[in-house]
Amino acid sequence: MGICESRGNTDKLSPENKDNPNQNNIAASQQNQNNASQIANNPITSRINNTPNVPNNINSSKIGNNNISSLNNTPTPNKSSIQQSFVNTSNVQNVVETKVSTVIKKNTSLIKIPNFTCIKSFTCHKDAIVCVIELSSGAIATGSYDKTVSIWNLENQNPLDTFITSGRVFCLLEFEPGIILCGTDNNEIEMWDINSATSEKKFIFKKHLLWVNCLTKCNNYLFASGSNDSDIIVWNYEKREPNKILSDHEEGVLSLITLKDGKLCSGSSDMTIKIWDIEVGECVATLRGHTRWVKCVYQLLNGNIISGSDDRTIKIWDQNNCLATLSEHKKSVRILCQISENLFASGSFDKTIKIWDINTKKCVQTLTGHESNVICLLLHSSGLLISSSGDRNVRVWKNQ
Repeated sequence: MGICESRGNTDKLSPENKDNPNQNNIAASQQNQNNASQIANNPITSRINNTPNVPNNINSSKIGNNNISSLNNTPTPNKSSIQQSFVNTSNVQNVVETKVSTVIKKNTSLIKIPNFTCIKSFTCHKDAIVCVIELSSGAIATGSYDKTVSIWNLENQNPLDTFITSGRVFCLLEFEPGIILCGTDNNEIEMWDINSATSEKKFIFKKHLLWVNCLTKCNNYLFASGSNDSDIIVWNYEKREPNKILSDHEEGVLSLITLKDGKLCSGSSDMTIKIWDIEVGECVATLRGHTRWVKCVYQLLNGNIISGSDDRTIKIWDQNNCLATLSEHKKSVRILCQISENLFASGSFDKTIKIWDINTKKCVQTLTGHESNVICLLLHSSGLLISSSGDRNVRVWKNQ
C-alpha cells in the first residue's frame, strides 16, 4: 500500500530501468484469472483476436487512411475549422471533464458491458507515435519520434496538415484554437500556429536543461511543462516566460496533469507522485508506493488519481492514501484514460489495452492488435477510443 506525506526531505530513489517505445518486446496479454473462463467463451475476445494485422509501409507524400464515415457521423473538419469552437475555461481539467461527461451521458446504454472492437487502423508516421490529442475542432493531432506533427480527422485519408519540428516530439498541447505547443527532445517547447494556410512556428520556450516529457494547461494564461531535468516550469503564455519553477522531484518528470482544484499532479522516475500548489509554488503532498518509474497520472471524474508505472501496476489514490493496486499488465503501464463513468483504460508496453471497472477494480476486457508498446490513449468527443503505439499505427476502437 502506498503512503502520502507532506512536503519534506525525501531519500533519493534511483530508477531501475528505462523503456524504449520502439523496443520489440514480446508479451502476451493475460485476462483476470477470476474471469478467464467467461472471457474465453466471449465473442468479444474472438472478434478482437481476429483483428487483421496492419502493414508498416508508409508513403511520405501521402499517408494512408481508410474512410470510416459510415461509422462516425462527426462532420469532416477542414483547415479553417481547426480554429473554431474552443471551450473557454480557467482549468484544462474542466475541458477534459466536460468532454468525458458528455460522452458518458450520450453512451450510458453502451458502457454497462464493454465490447470495444477495432474499427480502423492506419499507419500515419515513420516512427513511434507518442502523443495523440483532440483539438478544439474535433480533429486529432499526432506527434512522433519522426520529428513531425500531423493533423487528422477520422474520415479523411490524408492529414489536414503536417509540420516538421526540430526534435523528436514527446508531448502536445493545444493552448488555444489552432495554437499547438510541442515538447521535444532538444529541451524546447515549440509553439506552432496551424490557423493559416501554412503552419508556422511562432515561438520557442527555452529554459529546460533536458528533453520535455509532458505539458498541461493550468488556466487561460499559464501552462506547465515537465522535463527529464527534474523540474516543472509554470509558464506565462502571454509574456512567453517562466512564472515559477517547481523543483522537488529528484529525477525526471514523466507525466503532468492539472487537477480540478487547480493544483498540479506529477509522476516521476524518482518513483513518487507529487501534488503542487502553483499559487505558492510548493509541493504540498508526496504519494509513495510504486517501486519503479511513474509513467502516467490521471484524475478520474470522482476526484481520485490513478497512476501507472514501470512496476507493471496501476494504483488508485485519494490524494492521501493508496486505495487499490491493480496488477494485470505484464509490462510497464504507459498511459491511462477514463472512458466512461465506471470504466477507464490502460495502455501498456505488453502491447495491450485493458478496460477496468472502477467500482470492482477488475479488468473487464483486454484489447489486442498493436504490434508494439501502447503509448497513448484518447477518448474522442465522438465516443471513440483512439490508441497509438510504437508500431507507428493509430487504432480506433468503438464500444459496440
